[in-house]
Amino acid sequence: MRGAHPLGLVVLGATEMWERFGYYAARALLALYVTKVLRDPTFDVERVLGLRTVGKTDAVGMMERTRAAEATSAKTYGAFACLAYLTPVFGGIVADAVLGAHRSAVVGAVVMALGYGAMASEWAFLIGLALVCVGNGAFKPSISTQLSALYAKDDPKRDAGFSIFYCCINVGAFFSPLIAGTVRVYFGYGAAFASAAVGMWCALAIYALNRRHVVDAMIPASANDNDEDLNDMARLIRENSNAMFAVAIVCVAGIGFSMVYEQSGSTLMLFSDEHVDLHGMPTEFVAALNPLLVLSLTPAVTALWDWQARRGAEPHQMSKIAIGCALLSSSFAVLMFGALPIDSHASPTRVSVFWIVLNQIFLTAGELFTFPVALSYISKIAPDGLLSAIIGLWFGSYFFGNYFSGVLGSTYPSFDSPSGFFAALALIAGAVALVLGLARAPLAARCPT
Repeated sequence: MRGAHPLGLVVLGATEMWERFGYYAARALLALYVTKVLRDPTFDVERVLGLRTVGKTDAVGMMERTRAAEATSAKTYGAFACLAYLTPVFGGIVADAVLGAHRSAVVGAVVMALGYGAMASEWAFLIGLALVCVGNGAFKPSISTQLSALYAKDDPKRDAGFSIFYCCINVGAFFSPLIAGTVRVYFGYGAAFASAAVGMWCALAIYALNRRHVVDAMIPASANDNDEDLNDMARLIRENSNAMFAVAIVCVAGIGFSMVYEQSGSTLMLFSDEHVDLHGMPTEFVAALNPLLVLSLTPAVTALWDWQARRGAEPHQMSKIAIGCALLSSSFAVLMFGALPIDSHASPTRVSVFWIVLNQIFLTAGELFTFPVALSYISKIAPDGLLSAIIGLWFGSYFFGNYFSGVLGSTYPSFDSPSGFFAALALIAGAVALVLGLARAPLAARCPT
């Protein structure tokens, strides 16, 4: 059908939905599980292979078991979140130079499923955590590579296809904490982590059984040939300096966006817990807003781009990313005004939940203009022999975004009031948007379109 998206989008979207189901289930359970286990005075650290090494530094000089448990939990969670975005850098290189996108995706899915299964066992918990990070590194860039190959580089449906794919991710992200949390309540943490493994096996089954719908969309054999070595990749980098420059700009912008955006999972949750009237609802309600809004807003955003494309007025991807940063800035500017009645962190004053909802609407719109667009753009301009590696590099930028987000979030208590912190976030995101906007002309002269 003319104008329709390829069927492979459905296959890859469903695959990624189930993969993200597993990942977000494990992420939602991780910190709670580690804290609960280490708080237990009857718990023997030797029951978990490698846990003494992980927790040893945090335990030194600490008299209270709870504080040591929370410190080790934070350390474990932080390492997992960062490594989940760092390993795709290396996984993309291996996919391009050795395995190829398809085999890399299959290997990654199997390793992740085994990892989640190992996390269900107390003794093998940390082994499972490491396996998930390694498998994620092989899986993520390979699936995105095959998604990119479904569309011609000048296909006007390309950005919309990536946004639909991003929507599938958020279906899994929305339901996984609800299902895994319910399983935990009735059957315990082991069964909850096992549910993440079930999600990963479902992803592998969907991908393997429907590969015929994406097989013709694989990247050219020369880009995935086993004889491709790192010297050839270095040559491609030298020969495509403009494309690599554009990729670098997008990755740097992504780091700036992520360090502000990721506050929604940390300081924004603290603010909601302490200073927002949630009308008796649990604080986790705030975390559910973002994936729900992604599902709600994606059709409107993709329809807008389709309408603009038909009239030849669709913005360049760099402009879309700048708009996304501006929307992110607006989201925290809104919250800055909403938090003005709160004069200190110790204030008992609570503001309306309306401000959080409005913040999340702007933040999610900014996310849709940035993350899927950036992935679409760099996969479009990347040389074929570097496609998986460059997509891995994009995911690697999340690593630095998460790291700097933690550094930035640690300054939250040092501000006199939450409003001042949110103003700083708005300024940082606004500065990224301004730089991208002002640099649009010089960037257009060098960056591919």
